[in-house]
Amino acid sequence: MERDYITDKDLVDAAIEISHILRAAKVEVALRPKVLGAIVLAMSDGNIATISDMSLARINALVVQTLQQAIDMREEVRNQLINALFLSPADFSRLSPYIEKIIAILRRLSISSSTGADFLGLFYEAFLRYGHDNNALGIVFTPRHITRMCVHLTGVEPGDRVIDIACGTGGFLVAALEDMLKKAPDDAAIAHIKTSFSGFDTNPTVWALAMLNMLFRGNAKSHILNADCFDDTYFASVEGKYTRAYLNPPFSQRGEPEWRFIERAMQALEPEGMLTAIVKAGLFADDEHKYWRQHFLSQHSLLAVISLPEDVFYPTAAPTSILITRAHVPQTDDAQVFLGRVWYDGFDKLKGRRIARGTNQIPEIVEAYHAFLAGEPVTSLLTMIVKGTQLQGGIEWSPQEWLIQPPTMTERETSRLQTSVIRSIFQAVNVIPELATSVLRNFAENWSLLPPLPYGTEDLLENFFIIMSGKSDGERNYVEGEYPYISSSELNNSIIRLVDADPQELFPDGGLTVTAFGQARVQPWAFVARGNGGSSVRVLLPRYSMSVREILWFAAQINSQHWRFFYARMAIKGRLARLRVKAPAHAMPDTGPTLAQRALFYQKTLDDLSRM
Repeated sequence: MERDYITDKDLVDAAIEISHILRAAKVEVALRPKVLGAIVLAMSDGNIATISDMSLARINALVVQTLQQAIDMREEVRNQLINALFLSPADFSRLSPYIEKIIAILRRLSISSSTGADFLGLFYEAFLRYGHDNNALGIVFTPRHITRMCVHLTGVEPGDRVIDIACGTGGFLVAALEDMLKKAPDDAAIAHIKTSFSGFDTNPTVWALAMLNMLFRGNAKSHILNADCFDDTYFASVEGKYTRAYLNPPFSQRGEPEWRFIERAMQALEPEGMLTAIVKAGLFADDEHKYWRQHFLSQHSLLAVISLPEDVFYPTAAPTSILITRAHVPQTDDAQVFLGRVWYDGFDKLKGRRIARGTNQIPEIVEAYHAFLAGEPVTSLLTMIVKGTQLQGGIEWSPQEWLIQPPTMTERETSRLQTSVIRSIFQAVNVIPELATSVLRNFAENWSLLPPLPYGTEDLLENFFIIMSGKSDGERNYVEGEYPYISSSELNNSIIRLVDADPQELFPDGGLTVTAFGQARVQPWAFVARGNGGSSVRVLLPRYSMSVREILWFAAQINSQHWRFFYARMAIKGRLARLRVKAPAHAMPDTGPTLAQRALFYQKTLDDLSRM
């Protein structure tokens, strides 16, 4: 198979196949990447093709031989790599019978030192992401198309000096190296580039993979340390010496939060150097980090925040954003900040993996950001420019707060969302049959004496609805009863069960409910809603006379902005109040059977169909 035709599916299939083999060979989970690193290095010059003895000793000998040929590598690094990749009989006694199978799979992928782009990183990403026990190392590796995006956003030149203080397999460093080498005007520039990279990683195996990644690109001089970036003894050698820093810190690592890695990376930069980091989106939204955001802008400048698709790190679920900053230059009052969102990155989930297909908005975001830096007009609907003064005082940096709603709410899309809302009511009736008789016969009529709805207008949600928090305690504090208990669940119209509640906790006329994660549901019955804790339910009561169809319209408007909310940015009252929504262009009177009649008919039909 030619290298040019190897697909993401080929990589994932090979990774899963090798994972099965290593499991059968009883290789410990944490040692499996080490086995692959050693075998790949042994294969890198094609020597493996002549091996008749597939023993551990032969693999180890080829590793040493290949590393000895890297004449630019410091001796201490060479010895450290040999130790990191050494396959001892004590640890790998059952591996030898399986080595030939592993080599056959890798040959199929044409892995060698000349495979081009960050191929080893791509393969290891697939292996660690989709193989057995893929969380064993506790590390989330950055997809390579995202590392390239980050490098393209900030740009690198042959004279830059680049660091990644939590480098993993070296994806950011490889992406920057390749860009710099393309721009190198002569051999002297190339020689300088090879000395311009530094990194840290505390995991010996992962550190070895980063070194191999750079070695396979002809760079044996990378200053990548198998050390902790927070160890001042090691960090002193890099402090204040770099023009570009890239970073994807470990997610939610105990004792070392993401903001500490950002601060440390900024310390490695010289004045006006730029950091590009991928971090959990909560850092830019939650109150916990409000003081940090305020303090950061007193020391450095915020250039951009760009949110990424929620499944970019699949199977890990973590909303993330790209942060771009300028070091040691406090934010000025007249500064502007670029905010953007990538909805589609050219990858889709399919059968438990992400594969390259579909729309890719990364080039549009990169082009828009470069126009912003050049002072040119930015026309992309994926972006927004805000004044730096709007983000001072710890205010949210989240694109989810500032970006306008994309103009995708066609009549067909609105109808689909409305159908989804009303279908959720019937799904709840299906699970809890008693709800069929709980639907208020005069639902929506109770608001008929309110002022007429200003059709065709756009305004803040709080100007269309009174926004309240639920009044109830936790669901476990209630005995069985007749009133739906509304939680932040996505299932059954957000209803957990029927409870007996204090009348003061009831919303007797029904209304709209919104979960902590921004999911709007219509409740056409008297209900109680969770009111304690961060995941409280918000209850919306109309300020204007609305028909049932018009209430469904607004529920669809809210659900179309579901993307603004996630665990670290819940739909609290203030955030909901600031949503901009549109009233329907004209009156939408109710027609046909009422909701109460429909619910009873639906339940009777289910009963009839259930009789055999």
